[in-house]
Amino acid sequence: MVARRGEIWLVDFGEPVGREQGHRRPALIISDDRLNSSRADLAIVVPMTTKMRGLPSHIEIEPGDSGLKHISYAKAEDVKSVSTNRLIQRLGVVPADRLRRAEHVLRRLLGL
Repeated sequence: MVARRGEIWLVDFGEPVGREQGHRRPALIISDDRLNSSRADLAIVVPMTTKMRGLPSHIEIEPGDSGLKHISYAKAEDVKSVSTNRLIQRLGVVPADRLRRAEHVLRRLLGL
């Protein structure tokens, strides 16, 4: 199964270093579907946490169609590319307004 932009997947990030998010956790797929379905076998993701820190770089995602069990926060400051081999299971999809919010926050963080 190919990941699609705006989906939430369970991802195995492995062992964290420093303040990185690690282990198995949900992540928002943010890469364009052309990359997601390419031979690069990579996806650009935003790891998620259930800890609310009130940071402007965190995008709140509600349970429901997202497939999440709890309110979670996509940590845009942790955006990273991962091998598609790290994608374990599709959980759901975020509402369009949450994807737009993630795009806005990432543009601001990356100076685009």
